Amino acid sequence: MMMLLMIAALLVLTGCATTVDDTSHATPKGEGWLIKVSGVRTDEVWESNFDKWKKMEASGYAEHQFKRKGKMMTVMAVPLVKIAAIIDDADGTMPYSFKKDLWESGYDLSMAAADGYTATINTAEYKTDELYIADMLNGEKIAPMVCGNVSGKLWVRELAEITASLEPVSLTNNDFELVFEVGDKAGSFLIGDLEKMDCYIEDNGSFTNSHNNTFAHKWGGVKIVDMINNYTELTPDMSVTIEAMDGYAMTYSGKQLLDNSDGDWILAFKEDGEYMPEDPGYIRLVKVGPKKPNFTGHVSARMVKKIIIKDVPFKDFDLEIITPAGTEVMDAQTLMSGVTNSRTVVEMWNKKKKELKSYMGMPIYMLLEKYKGTYSKVNIVATDGFKISLSASELEGNDDVIIAMFKGDGSDLSDKDFPLVVAWDKNAAQIPAGIKKVRNIEKIILE
Repeated sequence: MMMLLMIAALLVLTGCATTVDDTSHATPKGEGWLIKVSGVRTDEVWESNFDKWKKMEASGYAEHQFKRKGKMMTVMAVPLVKIAAIIDDADGTMPYSFKKDLWESGYDLSMAAADGYTATINTAEYKTDELYIADMLNGEKIAPMVCGNVSGKLWVRELAEITASLEPVSLTNNDFELVFEVGDKAGSFLIGDLEKMDCYIEDNGSFTNSHNNTFAHKWGGVKIVDMINNYTELTPDMSVTIEAMDGYAMTYSGKQLLDNSDGDWILAFKEDGEYMPEDPGYIRLVKVGPKKPNFTGHVSARMVKKIIIKDVPFKDFDLEIITPAGTEVMDAQTLMSGVTNSRTVVEMWNKKKKELKSYMGMPIYMLLEKYKGTYSKVNIVATDGFKISLSASELEGNDDVIIAMFKGDGSDLSDKDFPLVVAWDKNAAQIPAGIKKVRNIEKIILE
């Protein structure tokens, strides 16, 4: 029977990295226009991320008609409250949880244009369906614009910043709460509570990122194994999935976390004597000890939100990427780092079963970003030797063709597909010549 342990921290940040990176990130630099947003937390909304987000049903993106200066305007837009939801509390997990009660109780929301023009409302004076942010006007693409059946003074063109008069989380005032849920058991702890625990330690460690840079710190936090053992005994065969506040996820074996030969894995919230900010904190998984253990950056989940313990074996695998310059081996954790940061879901049509099947992974060109310009053909090979060859030019920039590591809902692939499968969206703008579904992928050969 599957045991489930959730450790939920009430904080989050969005994210959609474009390459396999070392750790969880706040929203990285994207492309196109940018809206800076701040309130309980701060973040950035880039056009490239907005374009992906608006395709999701939860975004509320739809066509609306509003009258402006006597003329009817047709826009494609998302409700302003969908953006407010990013910053109205510390939880930024998509789909964002909008605090309607907070909106109706009233707070100031300022919307500033690129030229400095600013419109400010008190949210209590507006219904949740009165204001929108549009990126299409009368069929033409535009810079983001605030609009709606409201005064023309609130129509803000070239929107650049949104600020809410909401207080950010203060760790020094113990505003942050870590919540444990195990079945019908639950417990919540403030930072001050965690610091007083017997499993709280402070010690040294370091991590090395993909650019071979090493960063050493003295971290303070609680031992993750001890915290888990308060609810259920962690065994070597269990798999432990840690989800970050930006949706980043990493799965560890119980054996990996139990290995204290060079130090202990801790949920750290202090770095060099100071509480960590939202990124890389508020809580981060690190390894510390007298031996000053060093670990690779991609296994250090930042902005920890939830921990899920399952009594099923951890399934590891390797993907070989073979280039004229040599061979690189990516393990499951490295791939998971990239997939969760560059999360892309496609709906693939199954001709045999005449049904849609969804997959989650990362675009192939993003997986191969570091080799860009060094190859013209991508050969994807399965464990049984089956192979397809795709043109690099048809993959570059193509977000609809992915290497999938999960089903569309985030659950594990079937044994038939594991560990990786090629998938593409039924509505892909460009489907590469010669593409076929490749299951059980073990290597990619670049030529």
